[in-house]
Amino acid sequence: MFLRLKKLWLKLSHALGFLMSSILLTVLWVTLFAVYAIALKIIRFFRRPRNAVTYWIDVSENDQRNMCRQF
Repeated sequence: MFLRLKKLWLKLSHALGFLMSSILLTVLWVTLFAVYAIALKIIRFFRRPRNAVTYWIDVSENDQRNMCRQF
């Protein structure tokens, strides 16, 4: 009787362990990336140029000819 109860308990514990580790790892992964992304956005916000009209970089004619055969 106890052997059967032990086997049932072990199956249940393995299922709970798999479920909880999957949930915990997912939450941890998403949380860490979210914090990292928010931190990067805050850093970039303070480092951007304040008086820039556009971020476009003009390319001279000489540079365009160099891009013809890159590989």
